[in-house]
Amino acid sequence: MIYHVYANRSNIGDWLSAKGIQKLLHRLPLQECLCDAPFVEETMKILSKATQHDLIVIGGGGLIMDYFVPFWKAFKSIADRVPFVIWGIGCCDLKREGTLPPVALIEEIVQKSKLCIVRDELSRSFLSNCNLPDPIPCPSINYIELLPQHGNGILHVANYTTAGEIAYNTMREISQNFAESTGGLYRETNNRIERDSEKEMEHVLLRYKKSELVVSSALHGCIIGVAMGLKVIAVSGDRKVDAFMEAVGLKDWVLDVGQIEKISEYLTRISFQISPKQRIVGIKEKNRGIAYNIRSLLLEAPIEKQFQ
Repeated sequence: MIYHVYANRSNIGDWLSAKGIQKLLHRLPLQECLCDAPFVEETMKILSKATQHDLIVIGGGGLIMDYFVPFWKAFKSIADRVPFVIWGIGCCDLKREGTLPPVALIEEIVQKSKLCIVRDELSRSFLSNCNLPDPIPCPSINYIELLPQHGNGILHVANYTTAGEIAYNTMREISQNFAESTGGLYRETNNRIERDSEKEMEHVLLRYKKSELVVSSALHGCIIGVAMGLKVIAVSGDRKVDAFMEAVGLKDWVLDVGQIEKISEYLTRISFQISPKQRIVGIKEKNRGIAYNIRSLLLEAPIEKQFQ
């Protein structure tokens, strides 16, 4: 049995990360467990029944964060007796406040894993004592399909917490003005949905599909936009946004929240943004390779711990 642990089903970024993993592990028996704070107790009850013949898959999402410390502390005892892998997780590292967990706690658990692939260089550097292999961007990319054609207008993807009120209002105003001046439509989302609502998730994804470009202060606004083949401008209040955009060759299209007024300038030259399509193809292939390694573990085929 595979026990798949991920954050929640109320933020489409977290849910799409999980869906990407599940798509790659299709047809394998799997039980979902959530690790947002309200679900930790129930998840530990479920995982307490796991044995050495099972496998726990943790990921994806921003689980390297102080918010998830209750899960990691509770998981320590499970990690001592049940095989597990970590796939596609990463740091949430806000620029305005400290949000990273105790590094020793996460490293202790990572070093017991059969396999650990984090989603970005930011996270690999944080876990420097684990000597992890090269990161692979979020497995949600494997769930999202490249669009055959683009829509029109601009989608503002807002993470109010990381961007702040001033950045949010400025992004909204500039994006609305740009849409009006170019004859396109303005759309907005915060990527949050009613818990467990597949219908609402598809409704949010439809906003991306109907758009031509994305202005996002949310990591998965950037990920979804890039994976669909849309133009993307990122506004970063969290270092994970910078890390992803650099990984796909778009680091020059990231603005810090303190540079928010430059969005207008970036929008005027967005047509010159080079598509990272080939990088996305490579990321998908690498994530398929991780799925192959996990299948090998289930078949008890020899596999080296990839952080050695």
